[in-house]
Amino acid sequence: MEKYIKDSLAAGIIRPSSSPVGAGFFFVGSRNVKPDALSRQFDTAGESSAVPTILPASVKVGSLTWEVEEDIRRALETEPDPGTGPPDRRFVPKAARSKVIDWVHKGRFSCHPGGARTSALIKRYFWWGSIDKDVKEYVAACCVCARGKSNTQRPAGLLQPLSIPRRPWSHISLDFVTGLPVSSGKTAILTVVDRFSKAAHFVALERLPTSTETANLLVDHVFRLHGIPSEVVSDRGPQFTSQVWRAFCTSLGAKPCLSSGHHPQTNGQTERLNQELEATLRCVAASNPASWSSLLPWAEYAHNSLTSSATGLSPFEASLGYQPPLFPERETDLEVPSVQHHLQRCRRVWSRTRRALGLSVARQRRYADRRRKAAPAYARGQKVWLSARDIPLRTDSRKLAPRFIGPFEVERVVGRSAVRLKLPSSLRVHPTFHVSQVKPVVVSPLCPPPAAPPPARLIGGHPAFTVRRILDVRRRGRGRQFLVDWEGYGPEERSWVPRSRILDPALLSAFYRGRSPRGDP
Repeated sequence: MEKYIKDSLAAGIIRPSSSPVGAGFFFVGSRNVKPDALSRQFDTAGESSAVPTILPASVKVGSLTWEVEEDIRRALETEPDPGTGPPDRRFVPKAARSKVIDWVHKGRFSCHPGGARTSALIKRYFWWGSIDKDVKEYVAACCVCARGKSNTQRPAGLLQPLSIPRRPWSHISLDFVTGLPVSSGKTAILTVVDRFSKAAHFVALERLPTSTETANLLVDHVFRLHGIPSEVVSDRGPQFTSQVWRAFCTSLGAKPCLSSGHHPQTNGQTERLNQELEATLRCVAASNPASWSSLLPWAEYAHNSLTSSATGLSPFEASLGYQPPLFPERETDLEVPSVQHHLQRCRRVWSRTRRALGLSVARQRRYADRRRKAAPAYARGQKVWLSARDIPLRTDSRKLAPRFIGPFEVERVVGRSAVRLKLPSSLRVHPTFHVSQVKPVVVSPLCPPPAAPPPARLIGGHPAFTVRRILDVRRRGRGRQFLVDWEGYGPEERSWVPRSRILDPALLSAFYRGRSPRGDP
């Protein structure tokens, strides 16, 4: 060993140390190779059993704990573990179950999963007898899930067909076809359908008419030919929601029936006819689309002379009692000996039509209800969520916008398939909706309701609300208006306010800093 040290000193591999503790040697860094087994031996006489830590005790603040663990520990003092569960899972007493579900469901590590996956995640670490039942109840009452997730269930509301008329042209429905090319100055079509015989009239128009013009069109093309109807079904277009149209129908003794909001199936007869009319015009006017107005009378004749699947008769035969001849020599078959015989034949045809319509309605209801479920019974004052699919929300991204908004209060139950809601003034939509557009708010003691929006504060004697952020800006006259997102309120409450009503200049500064130079006004 002594010879090895002398040779190493001569070669410069090791050098004597100048440590004040005592003489010794250390290896030169460039020659420090991997040590062998003998060089790793050490004396274990003074070894301590305690494992040293990296951080000294002086910088230790405390151990990491979860608040939910402390809640479970306190609850176990009054409701101990019965010892009947799995040994590798922790029992959760009843007093702490709501907090455990809330912690697992809303945590960043889970991000609001559904009921099945929330239960599976809880069962990895905890147990109690009614996990699945409690989790299902909690997830159904979670407001974040109710707003942000689409409804994957069958649409609510079984089919409620309209009443079957007793005679032709007593119940009619109206609609418009738009988006057509200019043809002899015409760009739109008014379609009028008899719900009994399925007969139709197509009226070419230069543009969409007003309420007064629509009333005059009905007098010229329907009332003078078939009499005044007792019921008129239409959508909620501006022509049919005005006071002029309502006064016109009331003066004639006709009942105006409007479809519920964003539910065109109410006026499905006319909607289906519009599809057939557009398909017909695409076929006959394919070579010259601008000639559709001259072909419209032939499209009307073709529709009224072809057999309807609902009645098994053509609209001509169901309304007039006979089918127009296709060849002149067949006209003698239409002759009748007396008016009485003609009326009897009409009554037989109408009775046959009513029976066919009843069978058709029953068949349609049976097929439609296969893909629907019964709607819950709503009551006045009940809270519901409203589908945002057809609501014009002011959002940064439609893809990330909430799927339901609210909750809103039911103001009135309209019939068996529609409700009227109390909506904020910022939502400029009709407040009546089909039951498929709403869903009830579920309340559970396991899931506490969200905090109420902050009330207004008095600043300078006037109410003021807290602003979360400013989303957009637009010019109005000589000034600007800003789209404001209010603290504690949903996107349906966002509104445009003038610059003078924004009291905090920091909001404007933050808004303009986030805009690109090109978008800065």
